[in-house]
Amino acid sequence: MFLKQVRQKNGRVNISIVQGYRDPLTKKTKHRVIEKLGFVDQYEHLYDDPVAHFTEVARMRTLEAGVDEAQKEIFLGSVSADELIDENEDNLQHMGFLPLSSIYHELKLDHFIINRQRSMAMDYSLNDVMQLLVYTRVLSPGSKLASFKQKDNIARPFNCDLQDVYRSLDYFASFREDLLLHLHEQVRINYKRKAQVVFYDVTNYYFEIDQEDEFRRKGFCKHNTRNPLVQMGLLLDSDAIPITYRLYKGNTHDSQTMMPLLQETRANYGLGRIITVADKGLNSGDNIAFLMSKGDGFIFSQKIRGAAQDLQSYVFEPSGYVEKKGIVKQADEWSGKENNQEAPAFCMKSRLYPQEFWVTHADDTKRKIPLDVKQIVCYNELYARRQKHKRAEVLVKAQKIISNPKRYGKKEG
Repeated sequence: MFLKQVRQKNGRVNISIVQGYRDPLTKKTKHRVIEKLGFVDQYEHLYDDPVAHFTEVARMRTLEAGVDEAQKEIFLGSVSADELIDENEDNLQHMGFLPLSSIYHELKLDHFIINRQRSMAMDYSLNDVMQLLVYTRVLSPGSKLASFKQKDNIARPFNCDLQDVYRSLDYFASFREDLLLHLHEQVRINYKRKAQVVFYDVTNYYFEIDQEDEFRRKGFCKHNTRNPLVQMGLLLDSDAIPITYRLYKGNTHDSQTMMPLLQETRANYGLGRIITVADKGLNSGDNIAFLMSKGDGFIFSQKIRGAAQDLQSYVFEPSGYVEKKGIVKQADEWSGKENNQEAPAFCMKSRLYPQEFWVTHADDTKRKIPLDVKQIVCYNELYARRQKHKRAEVLVKAQKIISNPKRYGKKEG
């Protein structure tokens, strides 16, 4: 690569980084523009000699391109016909990273991280660390230490040691937001991202520490522990490809995480009208009012137990249900069997209804207001039978405890 300079009629000099290549048909040398930089005078306040600076940038990119090409060549070793292998010797090389490497480079993650490292003084490769962590996370999930121990089993070199892996985490965190936005753009370009319907859910991670801190706080743990937590909200597109995520204090309720994430994502990622799909943990009056005020749609699950009496009456009223096929594959297969014709496997009904929700107003007071929503009720015969079987098991165990309580201590509980 080299720096191309073109003087304009007005005297300004336009510069760009250009790469030479040989046309496979004509066998003649041609040039392609790698990056348009603009005019030299735009950089005079940043560099003493902009031309010299970008000439060096072009030279470094040529070297990096050469390294990238060299890394694509995978040395698998050689074996002599007379060579003996010790029975305890492990020369297995993992090739499963190859399809992952293809995706990694298609998303231009290597370009992003190499560009970020240019201004940093370090003797290891952030790009190599990121690749090691990505590949091992898919091939053999574990801790950062466990990932590093897999390094020699993957059929490509990694320029980093264990301490480099730990040090790199701070650098990755420092440009996390830019990296997420870069990935979003690359997924949009390469995979035609569909973000009209998004899926949102919240999970949490617990830490085996004695004391809470400002961020790791005790709350409802999905793993049933009493350790301090961190909440994570994850937003997915229609193809279940992650768009972005946010971390929240461990004592933050699930329903309070969605609005700030959607507001930031809409502004930074250029999302238009969206339909949010989430479970009952996100079903709150504030979230519904927020989405409706933005002109968005939503599909939230709703608990029947504890719901308003008019909703319960509508659900348990047998009339109005219509059998539906092509929605739940297992239900279709079950209803197709000869002995299962007496009852529909899956049926639905719906209505438009002014359901009342508690919504926080400008004075920070919650008031109950009606919001026009579409209530959709689904009945799955297979799920109903499964739940009935579970209830029967609980009743049997309860009867045994009543009959012989000494057999069931707290440990067996």
